[in-house]
Amino acid sequence: MNSALVIAIACVVCAIAGSAHAERDRRAYISRALTAVRSLGATGRTKLDRDMYTAARTRCRADDIAPAPACLIEAARGVCGSDATCLVAADVIATNLRGTNELLDDATRMRILRKASDYRADLTAELVRRYALLAAELVLVGRRADEAAAIDELCTHRDREIRACAPDATACIPSVPWSRCVAMLVWYIGGSASAGGSTR
Repeated sequence: MNSALVIAIACVVCAIAGSAHAERDRRAYISRALTAVRSLGATGRTKLDRDMYTAARTRCRADDIAPAPACLIEAARGVCGSDATCLVAADVIATNLRGTNELLDDATRMRILRKASDYRADLTAELVRRYALLAAELVLVGRRADEAAAIDELCTHRDREIRACAPDATACIPSVPWSRCVAMLVWYIGGSASAGGSTR
């Protein structure tokens, strides 16, 4: 057999094996994240959400720009200490915090600000609505018994697509990276058993 062909076949096999390994890793992470978010309960999710939001604003100075990942990691350690479950759930919150400005454009945030008696509560409610839209997409594509696999499939597919939303669109989820798609779904689905929980 031609040596070049052997090398090419070996490369394809390695790519397939690597892809399968990466898929298992992604789905294992999603499963751990869902378990962590659910295990906090409604009260724990609300508290962690509030503590991470406060840390992002005070420690990371994240009022108008997305907080830096390194700062959010340190904030999560400050909030959670060595609690592994808390740290996994805080990772989900941190990812959602970094994606808020991409998910809600300036026009939407200004509309909320003008009408809000409690800006953070109203902003959170709008984010919950967006997360619910993404969860509806998950249902429409055929949600499977294996939640982690279903979430991974949807978010992997969406990560390859270009989606744009009109300014101030309230029923549209734009293109988002896999990590943010997963974080939105994990936080929403993980809190859905308690009437939606506190979603950020």
